[in-house]
Amino acid sequence: MTWVYIWLGVTAMALLIEFLTSELLTVWFAGGGIISMILAACGLEWYIHLPVFIIVSLTLLLCVRKIAIKYFIKDEDKTNADSAIGKEFTLLSEIAFEKFGTIKIGDVIWNVKTKDGHKEVPKGAIVTVVGVEGNKYVVEYKDEKIDEKTAEEN
Repeated sequence: MTWVYIWLGVTAMALLIEFLTSELLTVWFAGGGIISMILAACGLEWYIHLPVFIIVSLTLLLCVRKIAIKYFIKDEDKTNADSAIGKEFTLLSEIAFEKFGTIKIGDVIWNVKTKDGHKEVPKGAIVTVVGVEGNKYVVEYKDEKIDEKTAEEN
């Protein structure tokens, strides 16, 4: 019965460390500790549940951690430029073949190009930002009437 308490302690420590670090590194040892605690409670000897602890913990660490990181830890490399994606802006200058247009976001003028790269878009058109490529926004244009007054204001 002593091993049950040892595995309970290992599980608690692994969970505590994981709670403090949030790196998805020690939580897998808690899984191995729970399995080993069950085996110890069933009366099996230490030389059975100790290797099971090691095998289960390492298997979880090596196989499940990558999947868990993908779902739980979000990409933190996003920039402020990503905040414009999905928003609409008025085109300040036309987009022509191999010529970038411009939009104004806050106080900054940004170069923009169309999604397909060859579509011409007139000045004053309303465009939707769909992505970022390098230092340019990629926009999508739906043929709509252009309000000249709006184009002159921007």
